[in-house]
Amino acid sequence: MSKNNILSQLPMDLGDNLKLRFATSDDTDALAEFNARLHEAESIGPGVRDLMSGNHPTCKASDFTVVEDTETGKIVSSTCLISQTWTYSGIPFKFGQPELVATEPAYRRRGLVRKQFDVIHALSEARGELMLGITGIPWYYRMFGYEMALDMEAAQVIDKMHIPKLKKAETETCRLRPRTDADNTFIQELYANAIESHVFACPRTPALWEYEFNGRSAGSDARHEWRIIEDLEGTQLGYVQHLQWCIEGFCESGAPGTNLLVMRMELKPGVGYLHLIRSLLRALWKKAEATPIAPEINNRETTGVQFILGREHPVHNVFPKDAVRKEPPYAWYIRVPDLVAFLQHIQPALEKHLIGTVAEGYTGELKINFYRSGIHLKFHHGTLKEIADWTPDDIEAGDAQFPELTFLQLLCGRCRTAELASNFVDCWTNDTAAILLDCLFPEFTSEIWHL
Repeated sequence: MSKNNILSQLPMDLGDNLKLRFATSDDTDALAEFNARLHEAESIGPGVRDLMSGNHPTCKASDFTVVEDTETGKIVSSTCLISQTWTYSGIPFKFGQPELVATEPAYRRRGLVRKQFDVIHALSEARGELMLGITGIPWYYRMFGYEMALDMEAAQVIDKMHIPKLKKAETETCRLRPRTDADNTFIQELYANAIESHVFACPRTPALWEYEFNGRSAGSDARHEWRIIEDLEGTQLGYVQHLQWCIEGFCESGAPGTNLLVMRMELKPGVGYLHLIRSLLRALWKKAEATPIAPEINNRETTGVQFILGREHPVHNVFPKDAVRKEPPYAWYIRVPDLVAFLQHIQPALEKHLIGTVAEGYTGELKINFYRSGIHLKFHHGTLKEIADWTPDDIEAGDAQFPELTFLQLLCGRCRTAELASNFVDCWTNDTAAILLDCLFPEFTSEIWHL
């Protein structure tokens, strides 16, 4: 029986007067209310409407699943799949993002999310998606074959008390202004240039760019605002992307606060942050003071600017060192249904990663043991001649052992082999394998701007 056969079984009777089906546009109002209420955020509602409207380039109403109580006609559980294209060191691959997972409290612990994930996974497989990722609550999605493996939302915060004051005789070096459509090409080119060296990235098609600039509803949680960084003569220097509201964070004292969230910030080639940083921080703080606070936030005072730019970003090097508070990254949940297929797809990138390293030109084999399964890689002068499934005949067979799904943390660049061996006592590599694996799968410390 095909793994995708479950798609043809919908609508599906789950018993207890519950029916699993794909959503339709007629469910839009109910799903917007349902998600806003259960996620406790008014901004979720407009975001759901956008995804179901038919205007989103990659998602539509039928990409939502719902469980309906047929006695009351109410939706009691739901999720959706937002399909997109990511790149791995420049190689495009299809990526699926399950999101907006919610169940009414009275209907929990009945396996409703698991059954919907069976459908979502089958839908993703039918679309040829090689990887799935979720931004979700701790632990939960491990139950469905996901590992917290990819960096997300590493942040640095500067509180208002540390925003530099304009000194006497000091002249501002830049300012911020709103984006216009005339700036769109400039932003697109800077973004493309910025992600060119990233291991993981989410590029935009022209249709997606138009949707990002002008398609999302004003109240949607997925909408971002754009500001152009320019000099005092009006020359474009770069851009800032931030949320349309200030949202909850913490002050330096540890008390609750509210921050403007900067999600992306890029400068054009030939322009550096050192000359701009004092003026840029002042301009961002001015924008923070003028930005509304999210409706669900009780604290009504803006306290800082939070830069969610990944563990490493050029601007971090010029922040006032004593003024910055660092927040470690959370993580994407990642699922790779067919690891061999994914590795075969990104094979050119893996070979490219070896160039310029101590493993350049490597000839030999690498057997990776996942205890119940494994992968066999064969190299010849730095070229991967074979990537295949391998079944270890002994629990200690092979050149490296990775328990459960921990290998995904290496694949996604969150951890090095030494870190994994330290964190998991049943993770082990020989010396050659440790060097080779770290070269094949470089560290990833940036932030992904997903759909």
